Amino acid sequence: MSSTILTDIVRDYEAISTAWFSALSPIAHRIFWVLVAIQLTWTAMWWALDREDGLGALASLLRQVVAIGFFYALLLNGGTWIPAVTQSFSQAGAAAAGITKLNPTDVFDQGLALANKILNATAARGLLDKFLASVLAGITALVVVIAFAIIAAQLLVVLVESFIVIGAGVLFLGFAGSQWTRFFTERYLSYVASVGVKLFVLYLIMGVGMGIAARWMSVLERGGFSPIPFFYVMGGSLVFVFLTWHIPSVAGSLTAGAVSLSLADGVHPAILGSRAAGAGLVAAGAVGSAALGGVRWGVDRLRGHTSLHTAGRELPSAPPSGAGVSAPPPADAAQAPSPGTPEPERPKALQPAGDTRDPDVSTM
Repeated sequence: MSSTILTDIVRDYEAISTAWFSALSPIAHRIFWVLVAIQLTWTAMWWALDREDGLGALASLLRQVVAIGFFYALLLNGGTWIPAVTQSFSQAGAAAAGITKLNPTDVFDQGLALANKILNATAARGLLDKFLASVLAGITALVVVIAFAIIAAQLLVVLVESFIVIGAGVLFLGFAGSQWTRFFTERYLSYVASVGVKLFVLYLIMGVGMGIAARWMSVLERGGFSPIPFFYVMGGSLVFVFLTWHIPSVAGSLTAGAVSLSLADGVHPAILGSRAAGAGLVAAGAVGSAALGGVRWGVDRLRGHTSLHTAGRELPSAPPSGAGVSAPPPADAAQAPSPGTPEPERPKALQPAGDTRDPDVSTM
């Protein structure tokens, strides 16, 4: 028994996308021409203020007319060109995977058939063996059903996303009339490419995964009871879920932000490298300065010690010929006054200006 509930959801969104496009297209046209009028008025005002020559104004006007004509053609033919982009990615993925068409119902039906095969594999067992095998088979069948439901939901989400891009995204084409709002249109076109890449990668992964899941049937048909085939099918289903959930999302995000990611990956390591190199140079300079200061300090200390030892070891000059050699008097003896020698007169204190008195007399 096959149900078309998931396929019907996809068909409903595909049908409603046409109504969305018909309702939003006139609004997008009005937004486009209003923005074009504002853009041309603003440009004409600056031409008048700057007093540009006729050739420069004509060249600027020609560039704007070409840009406006391109985006207006995209707005007129968006209902044909945008679906062609997403469908081309889907067709390329289907051709590479070797499948004609993939829909969520087929994916979920294969999971149900695999779960039914798992449950029927324990029908011919004994009472005890059947109980243990039935518990393990029931857990495995439940995991397989949930895994294939998630895979079918992932395909459903991407297909519905493509129809929303086709039907409702025409509104963002109207913002291409001015250079100040044109980034909305550029992001929308990047999003269209991102959805197409998701479909392409999802078709590739599911084309291979569906073939692998078909071979699990033969694994479960082997005679005898062993838990290994059940674990094999359970683990393979979980890996299949991870592949269909992770890889298309990463591929789509890289497509939508390829320029910013590549610039960040190139600039950020360069900034870190330059900072590390600068820190290394500063540290090397500090170490070199400290080493140079240490060397200078050592040289100065060595020079001081050398001068002290050299001054202490100098011999006195030889006395003149005929004079007896006598030891030099000790320092205290040289400084003590000899008997009979008058004591040298002490210096007189300074007198203030205008004072003519003798200080010795004044103290008496």
